[in-house]
Amino acid sequence: MNEQPNIFDFAEAKRLKERGMATAAKSRNELLNVARECAIWYAKEFHGTCSADDVAKVMNYRGYNYSDLGNAAGSIFKASDWNFTGSYVKSKKVSAHARDIKVWRLKEDPPC
Repeated sequence: MNEQPNIFDFAEAKRLKERGMATAAKSRNELLNVARECAIWYAKEFHGTCSADDVAKVMNYRGYNYSDLGNAAGSIFKASDWNFTGSYVKSKKVSAHARDIKVWRLKEDPPC
């Protein structure tokens, strides 16, 4: 009997996800930094929260194409500056087909 690989391995799935995100982020590091700056600006201007759609809007306004991030977009909120709020919103981007996207909260600056 042929032994089939375990297709349900949470630890391996998580490891591969992290590796893929790191590879994508490294290949688009400059644009990813722009996206992170846009996210921080948006959160500071609008109630401390931000979603990927918000980042896309700010990037577009500043002359950047959000879709150029490709898979690196998944790393925008990976930085330690953000906490997931537990909330989701429906994406308004046509290409996202109204899927749920996370809402993130910018951590407050530590006191001096």
